Amino acid sequence: MIIFLIFLLLFSIILEGTITALPLVLICLICMTIVLRDSSIFLLAFLAGILLDAFALRSLGGTSIFLLFMVFLILLYQRKYEINTYPFVLIASFVGSFLYLRIFGYNEALLFAFVSTVVAVLLFMVIRIAIINSLGTNLHVKS
Repeated sequence: MIIFLIFLLLFSIILEGTITALPLVLICLICMTIVLRDSSIFLLAFLAGILLDAFALRSLGGTSIFLLFMVFLILLYQRKYEINTYPFVLIASFVGSFLYLRIFGYNEALLFAFVSTVVAVLLFMVIRIAIINSLGTNLHVKS
C-alpha cells in the first residue's frame, strides 16, 4: 500500500508540475497523512515540494514550506479529532487547496478548490477500499 501511495505521489508531482493547475500533490499528501499518520510524511512533503517547484519553475522551497505546514496541522489535529473521516478530508482538502491556490497566485481558486475537494474525497474513498480489501485478503489467507 505504501508503494502505491508513493507512486501516486510521484505521478501527481509530474501531472501538477507539467499539465494541470489542480493541487494534486497537496491532495495526495493529505490522504497519505490521514491514512498513514506517520512523521515520515514530512520527508515526502519536503521532497515533493522541491520537485514540484523545480517542475513548475518557481523559487525552490515555497511549496515545501506550505506542504510541511499542512502535514503538521493534520498531524496536530489527529490528537483532538478523528481525522480518518470523509468530512475531515472534505474540509482539509478544500481549505488547503484554496489557500494553496491563493498563495501561489492561481486564477479561479474557488472553482479549483471545489474540484480538488471532489478529487480528494474520491482518492480517499479508493484508498479506504484498497485498505479494506487488503485486510480482507490477509484475513482469508490467515484462516
